[in-house]
Amino acid sequence: MKFRPHISLEVSDLEASIDFYSAIFNIEPTKQYADYANFRLEEPALHLALVHKPSHEPYRGDQHFGIELFEDAQLAEWKDKVTASGLAPRVEETVTCCYAVADKFWLKDPDGNEWEFWVRHEEADRMQDTRQEVGCGTEGVCCAPAVTLEPAVVKSSYCS
Repeated sequence: MKFRPHISLEVSDLEASIDFYSAIFNIEPTKQYADYANFRLEEPALHLALVHKPSHEPYRGDQHFGIELFEDAQLAEWKDKVTASGLAPRVEETVTCCYAVADKFWLKDPDGNEWEFWVRHEEADRMQDTRQEVGCGTEGVCCAPAVTLEPAVVKSSYCS
């Protein structure tokens, strides 16, 4: 069975968001109007819609979006592509989050939405590391990109 998940985001600056997502996915929008754009991706299968709302406030919560990759080479290739396009990923290596140990990087879109790209290396027996090496935001929040270190490398951090 073939399917494509759909995400619709309100964006305050449509052109900046189009530039950002074009850089992440290395593709131009499938459809574009003055108040709307979408990306219909095959790999990963995703239909991302951007709806222009000039009064939209930047997101400041702990939720995020993510793309799980299955090989270190895929993660490195994706990171190299977004870096070459001018984006500055925040890199985390060997972090424990959501009962798994992973290498990952994060990107923040123009409206504050965080995107996580990761490769899981092994399962973990805890939700997250308990060390606070980086000075994370909300204590106890895992998988929430609470620090702003762009670009930076975080090893075994409390937050991821």
